[in-house]
Amino acid sequence: MADRARNKNGLGKAVTFNVITPMNRFGTYVVRLALWIFDRWKSTQNTAKALAFLPFVHWVVVKRDCFPRVDDGQPAEKLNYDYLFFLSTFNGPWGPYIEAFADVLYVPLDIVWFWSIRYPMARPVGPLKTYIRRNQVESDHSYSAYPGASVRDVRAGLEVRRELDQFAKNSCDLAPDKFETEFNRLLMSVQNKLGTFGPIPEK
Repeated sequence: MADRARNKNGLGKAVTFNVITPMNRFGTYVVRLALWIFDRWKSTQNTAKALAFLPFVHWVVVKRDCFPRVDDGQPAEKLNYDYLFFLSTFNGPWGPYIEAFADVLYVPLDIVWFWSIRYPMARPVGPLKTYIRRNQVESDHSYSAYPGASVRDVRAGLEVRRELDQFAKNSCDLAPDKFETEFNRLLMSVQNKLGTFGPIPEK
């Protein structure tokens, strides 16, 4: 199931993606420092934010003695490693997502995942896919505010909104014939930005 979109049959365009990998104590300190740097200097996130297939990505470190318990009667976990949670959603099929991610973001991937046990590095991508399949966990629950929209749809919608606002501002005093001309010009300029809202059609 890891190579297929879990929600391809009508539950939205975004696919959840969770990978949980073990780390030793030293790796935990290094990864937490790297994530702090990524968070402190937002410019390090620009490449990821520019990817049109990536609505969300997040890394979380959970130390071996910090896993939650339902109540005091539940015994604490006795784990040999800390764990790195990679949580993401993406638009499109699984394989091209991994390939594009490894091709564009291999530096931050290697910086963070290098400390996980048996991480093969992002390049070449074949061993990375095998590693991800081995450690990927499916979501039991996922929430999306706009399940029928991809990143491209949202960005296109924002552009249409900006152009429509500008048109409304500039057309208040136009004569009817001039208004019609400008309105048709607006329709032509935004027609390719009117994405299809809804699930990915089945092949």
